[in-house]
Amino acid sequence: MSNVITRRDFMNGVAVSVLGAHVADGSPLTSQTVPLATSYPPARTGLRGSHVGSFEMAHALRDGQRPDLSAVALESRYDLVVVGGGLSGLAAAYFYRQRHPHATVLILESNDDFGGHAKRNEFEVDGKKLISYGGTQSIDGPQHKYSKAARKLLTELGVKLERFNTAYDSALFPKHGLKHGVFFKKEVFGEDRLVRQDFCAWDDFEETVSPGDEPKLRAYIDAIPISATARAQLYEMYTSNRDVLAGLSDAKRKHILQTTSCRDFLKTYWQADDEILNVLQTRTHSLWAVGIDAVPASATLALPGFRGLKERHEAPEEEPYIYHFPDGNASLARLLVRHLIPGAAPGQTMEDIVTAPFDYSRLDPPKGPVSLRLNSTALNVKNVEGGVEVAYSKAGTLHRVAAKHAVMACYHAMVPYLVDQGLDETQKKSLHDNVRAPLVYATLAVRNWVPWQKLGVAWITNPGGSFEASVDFPVSLGRYHFSHDPSEPVCLHLEHTPCASRSGLDMRSQYRIGRSWLYSASFDEIEAIIRDELQRMLGPGGFDYERDVAALTVNRWPHGYAYTPTPLFDDPDTQKLRAESAKRPIGRIAIAGSDSGWDAYTHTAFEEAHRAVLQLS
Repeated sequence: MSNVITRRDFMNGVAVSVLGAHVADGSPLTSQTVPLATSYPPARTGLRGSHVGSFEMAHALRDGQRPDLSAVALESRYDLVVVGGGLSGLAAAYFYRQRHPHATVLILESNDDFGGHAKRNEFEVDGKKLISYGGTQSIDGPQHKYSKAARKLLTELGVKLERFNTAYDSALFPKHGLKHGVFFKKEVFGEDRLVRQDFCAWDDFEETVSPGDEPKLRAYIDAIPISATARAQLYEMYTSNRDVLAGLSDAKRKHILQTTSCRDFLKTYWQADDEILNVLQTRTHSLWAVGIDAVPASATLALPGFRGLKERHEAPEEEPYIYHFPDGNASLARLLVRHLIPGAAPGQTMEDIVTAPFDYSRLDPPKGPVSLRLNSTALNVKNVEGGVEVAYSKAGTLHRVAAKHAVMACYHAMVPYLVDQGLDETQKKSLHDNVRAPLVYATLAVRNWVPWQKLGVAWITNPGGSFEASVDFPVSLGRYHFSHDPSEPVCLHLEHTPCASRSGLDMRSQYRIGRSWLYSASFDEIEAIIRDELQRMLGPGGFDYERDVAALTVNRWPHGYAYTPTPLFDDPDTQKLRAESAKRPIGRIAIAGSDSGWDAYTHTAFEEAHRAVLQLS
């Protein structure tokens, strides 16, 4: 550790002070005692995402600590109040204003930035601006997954999908010979070893084995630190077309695949031992936030061992995974905010939104049709004669406003604590059943990506550890240009999904355990894991954490992905009733958010916002 105090050390020191349990006089730490490195939220480093000051009031409500609102005077009236300034909340305001062009709208957001999980991270390293994402990643499958209303919203916001064909430099990493790598950690596999996968493209998430790739596949498997017997079986699982369910009816096959975890399926039908299962255990983490022990086999047909079954099941139509702004879908949130509050930022295109300067002082104008009020936590939403009333807290002060309608675009699990009238027990239970997955998205600003070039990898998975790591998406848009030279600064994306793997617990229980850890973990603790694993992954390429890392932002999301039901833990008929019950409007209060669609995707957030607004019209 250098004795020189670097910019990164200063930023991390600020972040560490945020996580301290008490200040010097022994009083509890509050958001007012937290020093901020900058007044511009996307440039704040340290512990972000669900940051200190954004969730404490909500947790107090959950724990039965309700403030006395009886003496709070009614301050103002709106046509619509939206609880939650994420993508669904912003879209709800947009759709409502479309149907009611002269409507006044107040959006309440408990965080210090808008966008919810569509989080933007900014840095400046060696004179170069770096922009990355700390949450919602990309526009996934817009041609096939997006509804008519969601596609129309993209068009109206000025998003031209064809522009990503050139903005996303698909040839950059292949030009440098970068592919997918797997880091085998000694704590699980007996030694630290980074193995490069030369048999598939760097971004081939399914690791497809094509004819002629067998020698490269063999070389990869031979380098994995497991026994020769396990390597031989793993090779067979990659290449064999054997149908392990041959002779069974389609109904029986479907039942087995849907009600058996991937891990149990491979143990039962392939007799896969623990060495092989350890290699595959975390392959479902990035999509499901749990390992193969808690994901049904029907959802893992791209993994080794399923090749003979996959050919019997029609694969969904895929689109190239290139629809990515430099800050992920934070640009969609910025496009929505600029449309709703034109004075907040200049410009009018999808290209200029990337670097458009946002004036946060204009998000909540004293006069204007739309106000976006940050650091404001809703406390109570209730139907009254002729409309609704909403109470909230901002900077320790209680407020109350009235409106014709309200949209709850927050986590489903919070709705029963906020709306205390009109919810029956069935709806409350349905709302509570949406247990979100905990996530950590860490963004590191580094001075170069030479170690990645030397090692020949752009993306590293980590089946025996915590974080998988990658060089950021190579996207240049508008006046923002990705670092095409490995000697230039770049952002790294690290992802961790805390859960109770191989515990025998269901998905919801694993999420709750992971969330508990995430709320208790300090920035110091999380950075220590990142430093250790990244140094061990990239050290052979000349990487030095203390020298090369300029800044670190840890975006923690204790409530991350919306819960996605599976037949492994959720009866389909019961889930259908649960979904219908959860989003039932309560008088003049509608419920939006991706939770309402039980799927963690941007198009779901948009579509549920559209549905909620229609219910109010």
